[in-house]
Amino acid sequence: MPINKWLQYVSLLIVVSLIGWYLVQKPDTFTHLQHLRLSDFLLLLILRFLFLLINGLILKAYATKFMIHLKHNEWIGLSFVTALGNYISPFAGGMIYRAGYLKLKHNLSLTKFTILLTANYLLAFWCVAITGLISSIYLITQSAYIPWQMPFFFGCIALILMILKSIPLPEFSSRFWVFKKIGEGTDGLKLLIQDKMLFIYIIFYIFLNIIASGLSFYVAFRSIGFDIFFSQALIISLIAVFSLLINITPANLGIQEAVVSFASSTLKVGGAGDGLIVALIIRAATMILVFTLGPVFLHTLSKIQSTDSAHE
Repeated sequence: MPINKWLQYVSLLIVVSLIGWYLVQKPDTFTHLQHLRLSDFLLLLILRFLFLLINGLILKAYATKFMIHLKHNEWIGLSFVTALGNYISPFAGGMIYRAGYLKLKHNLSLTKFTILLTANYLLAFWCVAITGLISSIYLITQSAYIPWQMPFFFGCIALILMILKSIPLPEFSSRFWVFKKIGEGTDGLKLLIQDKMLFIYIIFYIFLNIIASGLSFYVAFRSIGFDIFFSQALIISLIAVFSLLINITPANLGIQEAVVSFASSTLKVGGAGDGLIVALIIRAATMILVFTLGPVFLHTLSKIQSTDSAHE
């Protein structure tokens, strides 16, 4: 809807302006960039590429459940095109393109796609919470600084999601869309758990993505001269995942950076400005991949659709 489109772009303008104002007020924040080496940035590009690649594998695994066998250029391409669409279209336009492609090309029901997508988010958040809880406890045993609220937060999220999966939820009207989506997600999770092999594959891919994301933050922090535990970088990356819940800007631009800045400051890994620089470095690496390979795959997928339409 037009009002939603303008709301998102206005929110983006406000967030970017605030980040710009902060950086202008603290110009010494950029001094850390002098430590950034080309080899570190190339490693970061590889890690972000792996992250997007694993997203494609998750999509391929879900599609197989519905007897849809995606080709390599489809499951890889849809991951990159989805990311590209989320950057240039308001309110997750990339996911809309992905759903539309699977509907037109493979006749996958939009309802099934939505249920699977919501189930995947709930499962991913549960894996994030479990990983965050274990990492927090590990840091405590290593006498590293971590506020008690951190393991408590991750533990509560993990417990709440386990309870939601275990109890039947009532039907909610469309006005209560949040509860309706949670209900759809738990229904999808129950279907997913019934398929043990698929469930194991998805869990495996999600944890691979968690590790790839944690390594991205670990490399980014070290690239600007910060000696950091991997567990600390992992926790910051896990907290950044929850910025997805505040989907008010394209691809969470600015929101994720603010969350990473807050998490870095909270864990006393540098200051808020250092976390912001790390988030911007990771964002830059991601956008380079998305805006170079995304259009290429968009063209490829469009040709696949055009060829199929011609055959019909």
